[in-house]
Order: sequence, then C-alpha cells, then structure tokens
Amino acid sequence: MARSKCPSCEYHEFEAVPVTTKTGQKFCLIQCVACGTVVGALDEVKITNVIKNAEKKLSKFLENLNRKVINVCNRDNN
Repeated sequence: MARSKCPSCEYHEFEAVPVTTKTGQKFCLIQCVACGTVVGALDEVKITNVIKNAEKKLSKFLENLNRKVINVCNRDNN
C-alpha cells in the first residue's frame, strides 16, 4: 500500500487538530506533522462517529480474541 505524503514537504505523518470557527462551528483539520500544511478538514460529528464505530469494532474484535484465547488455554489444560 502506498503511503500518503504531504503535498508541500512530502513528509508522511499527519495529525488531526480540532478548531472552532468564529461562528462556533467545530472542525478537525488534518495537517502535516512536519510543516503544518492542511490537507483536509472533517466535521467534528463525522470524526466522533468514526471514533465510535472504530471503538465498537475494536471491542468486538477483542471480545472474540479473548474467547479464542480462553478456548485454547482450556484445551491445553485438558
């Protein structure tokens, strides 16, 4: 898979920076860690939904993994 690069400095790490406009609208700017060039903006509601969905998926994954580990441990003990 190709790595995304900053269009300005070609660095490959980005960060989400929360900002609030003068009118009170909240956004998350996606910017280059190295030079601060903004490469995108997301509505805060979308970010919150993405985080919640990822949290649910991770929780289900960890529950399944935990069940599998317990099954393997129980098999080895029997």
